[in-house]
Amino acid sequence: MTLSEASRGRLRVFLGAGPGVGKTHATLAEAERLAVAGADVVVGVVETHDRVGTAAASERLEVLPRRQISYRGTTFGELDLDGVFVRNPDVIVIDELAHTNVPGSRNDKRWQDVEEILDGGIDVLTNLNVQHLDGLNTEAERIIGFQQRETVPDAVVQAAEQIDFVDDARTEGGFPADTIAALRSMAERWLAGRGQIDLDRGGSVVVALTGAPEGERVVRRAAEIADASRGPLLGVHVRSPSGLVEAEPAWLERQRRLLIERGGRFTEVAGEHVADTVVEFARHEGAAHLVLGATRRSRRYEFFHGSVIGRALRHAAEIEVHVVPWHGEARALRRPASEWSGFRPRLSVPGRRRLVAWLLAVVAPFALSFLLLPFRSSLGVAGDLFCVMLAVVAVAAIGGIAPALLAVALGVLLGDYYFTVPYHTLRVDRLVDIVALVAFAIVGVVVGVLVDVLARQSVRVAGSQAESEGLARLVAEALLSYPSDVVGIAGAVRRTFDLDSVAVLRRNGTEWTVDAADGSPVPAAPNDAFVSAVLSDGRILALTGAKLAEAEGVLVRAFVTQLHLQREHTQLSALPRR
Repeated sequence: MTLSEASRGRLRVFLGAGPGVGKTHATLAEAERLAVAGADVVVGVVETHDRVGTAAASERLEVLPRRQISYRGTTFGELDLDGVFVRNPDVIVIDELAHTNVPGSRNDKRWQDVEEILDGGIDVLTNLNVQHLDGLNTEAERIIGFQQRETVPDAVVQAAEQIDFVDDARTEGGFPADTIAALRSMAERWLAGRGQIDLDRGGSVVVALTGAPEGERVVRRAAEIADASRGPLLGVHVRSPSGLVEAEPAWLERQRRLLIERGGRFTEVAGEHVADTVVEFARHEGAAHLVLGATRRSRRYEFFHGSVIGRALRHAAEIEVHVVPWHGEARALRRPASEWSGFRPRLSVPGRRRLVAWLLAVVAPFALSFLLLPFRSSLGVAGDLFCVMLAVVAVAAIGGIAPALLAVALGVLLGDYYFTVPYHTLRVDRLVDIVALVAFAIVGVVVGVLVDVLARQSVRVAGSQAESEGLARLVAEALLSYPSDVVGIAGAVRRTFDLDSVAVLRRNGTEWTVDAADGSPVPAAPNDAFVSAVLSDGRILALTGAKLAEAEGVLVRAFVTQLHLQREHTQLSALPRR
């Protein structure tokens, strides 16, 4: 590795077959060789693990002071990015690429620090173990017996100018010999080109994110398929269209961030059926592959509520569906139905709900009529019809206008038969009873239509809210992709989608400060915005203005996709050519 002549620094990775195989020592040895050859080499961070040889090698090079960060009463030393750029060496050694930084650091992960250093034109020598590669996380878990939480996206390592495989048989501690052998075999297959997946269908890959605890496994499998098929990775989460604010599954944020780290794009939609929604979304995005996690529902739950996977398989048609099994014992989880409900863009009533409405339309008028018969002389037909009207409203809210019309018709017939003179006939002798029956029929139809419209409108409102929150997240991705031009991107988004303002807010103690904004009025706090989203660095993206129509939500996705494509093109253009 020599000094980089390109604007972006060059990356060399020492990939270890397991802990203790000597990757840190190999990294420092290469750094010493470059220093002897005349390069300006420094050590940004190195973990010696009390190994004498490693410590001695690091002392022969200039070591930059670490940034001291206090967290929960303890002080930690992390890589000082600002110090790196002030020193501005030719080459820097950064140990343990998969390391997670202490909260309070500029970036969450050390590999993100390395990307920033490379963007600054400095060459980097780094290392990691094979089990830290994100794409091999699932296979590595089966080998080592536990999930490796600290991972690096495969694309980061694959972009290295050179990858050196370190496999010293004299491991110091670490895993048993048979485990190292299995990891060595896995690393050799990965270095040989990762030939485990043979896909030639192309197209995008859509993965359904439910927020279930083991959903990260599903995201990783989807990312493997996307890498192999060279198609874009899209994640979709389906939320209930009830209009109620739901608690977000605790694991969903981790899955969302993993998806974005793997180069994917996240979208949230609302509707009645998870399977129909996900399949329709995949079809709209031109997906060739749909990845779902295996169900943990009990057979009884699936009998009454149906199978999401079975429905998706029936409706997927040309889309290839991949079902990722859960690891370990499959326990049937009982969750609220709302956690699995989603939206159906056509706003149709679900089958089971429609069946309940038809049954209620038949049963409720008969039940109410029989219950009120003992009070017929005091209630009269008007009192009976008033009570049946309540059933009409309930039926319309549950199943729409069609079963509500049946309830109205039965209400008129039963009111005539049991509550008008002469009783037990369909003849009506009194004008006041005729007026009551006709008025009930007219009012019942009008009320049924209005309740049906309001119920469907609530679905549209929830869908609009989901589109708006999706807009906030998509714009957040754009802003994070172009941190040097936050104001410019915010302005482009505001003008394109006719928003009043777009602002990035940061909490400063008990107050909020505005980091960047475009348009007016600028929200002073997240509560002042129409919709807001949390950025990965803790800042808040706040949007004000009219809600976007559903069609515009599609336009937003296309807009941000173009931003990401342009960014990828710029990054690829900056990579050194071999």
